[in-house]
Amino acid sequence: MTRLVQISDLHFGRDDPDLYAPLTEALRTAKPDLVLMAGDFVQRARGWQFSEARAFMDGLGLPWIGVPGNHDIPLWNLPLRLIAPYRTYRRWIADDREPCVDLPGVRVIGLDTTDPLSHQRGRVRSADIERIGAEIAGAGDRLPVILAHHPFHHAADVEKNLMVGAPRALDAWAAAGPHIILSGHLHTWLVEPFLDRKGGRKTLQVHCGTGLSVRRRGDPNDFAILECAGRDVTVTHMVARDRAFVAETAGCYRAGPDGWHRVEQPEAEAEPRLAARS
Repeated sequence: MTRLVQISDLHFGRDDPDLYAPLTEALRTAKPDLVLMAGDFVQRARGWQFSEARAFMDGLGLPWIGVPGNHDIPLWNLPLRLIAPYRTYRRWIADDREPCVDLPGVRVIGLDTTDPLSHQRGRVRSADIERIGAEIAGAGDRLPVILAHHPFHHAADVEKNLMVGAPRALDAWAAAGPHIILSGHLHTWLVEPFLDRKGGRKTLQVHCGTGLSVRRRGDPNDFAILECAGRDVTVTHMVARDRAFVAETAGCYRAGPDGWHRVEQPEAEAEPRLAARS
């Protein structure tokens, strides 16, 4: 089994320092093989904010990777946004905006969905659709897990526009094989298998809220734990309650010929739990 932790939208510059210690403790307790940060490390792409974000991530003492979010490129500095939008991100976070990591039974595929020409809305490009489709098709026994900032599917009540190219990407990737998409951006929790179009395969999306930001939009701070075993995945929702992160819900999902479906947990594991790990 491979254990992943997904966090998102830390927004240093609009963060809650009282959650630094609880989030760090919860992530360390989970003992993940890899921490995945789904973008928006900072609020306004300033160097001091990136410095704080990098210090926090390194202070976890855990292996981690991340992808940029729309807040990680300059908003008000228009020349920099147009000429070198990722300069500060590369200096403080990573030069590679689309990292890929192979773990036992899992292939993590980073995808940069930001668009410097758009304030909020993301974009998935044709070259990325082809690249990731090939990664999914060639993953073999490894489960492809795509890490992106912008969601590929919105609930009916979401006011923001869906990312450009998302429906085409979902169709192509569903045809390539089972995979999971991890995303952030909306500051709300959602995990679901969904059909992009009638007759397609169901894709599993795990959409986290915000790990540290005070911009909670009515939802608590949270993160996700994914326990991956072949084509079975258990997703545990960890929620901040009284300055501690606790397991609130858990669901088991299995990939079949027509995509992902939720399956019943064994009775002994029906309660949300964070499994012990030596």
